[in-house]
Amino acid sequence: MADATPTAREQPVPARYECRPARLTDTAAYRNYVAECAEAGLPLYQVAQFDPDSWLQALLDHARGHNLPSGYPTTTTYFALDAGEILATLRLRHDDSEASQQWLGHIGYETRPSRRGEGAASLLLAWVQQRILSKPVLVSCDEQNQASRRVIAKAGGVWLERRFHPGDRCWLTVYRIFPLPHQIEHAPT
Repeated sequence: MADATPTAREQPVPARYECRPARLTDTAAYRNYVAECAEAGLPLYQVAQFDPDSWLQALLDHARGHNLPSGYPTTTTYFALDAGEILATLRLRHDDSEASQQWLGHIGYETRPSRRGEGAASLLLAWVQQRILSKPVLVSCDEQNQASRRVIAKAGGVWLERRFHPGDRCWLTVYRIFPLPHQIEHAPT
């Protein structure tokens, strides 16, 4: 097993984007985000595209522990936004479930296809590490997804193992990431 010491950056999360939990007032922005993600073929959004308003309401319900599918843990959705446009989404599963332990992980995220490469997923993950996480969690990704592997490495992810996911018929890499101390940004002097 790799060294369990977190190696994430020491820099504070920059204030370039707004990071926060999803809100009902995000409905219009979420519709646009879902449409773009579905058009790009992201699996999660193939269903959400048919009724993004209800999908967002379900995400908000899941954050309160309401209307959860059987065996599904309470899950909070966070957004990274730029002038009201959703750039990245992160879902934090708060409890251990068989799925989160076996293949899903506690964290799932994606970036708006037209805004990839801008660091939004890294920023949102760092924000969650600094402001939300209170204990180490698992995150996994398809081992062929080099961009996601870089996001996890930048977050100080410690490689745990490689697992086969029979449903998606792919190999996953599983990592542990750690909370980071909240760092306050200071204005230049």
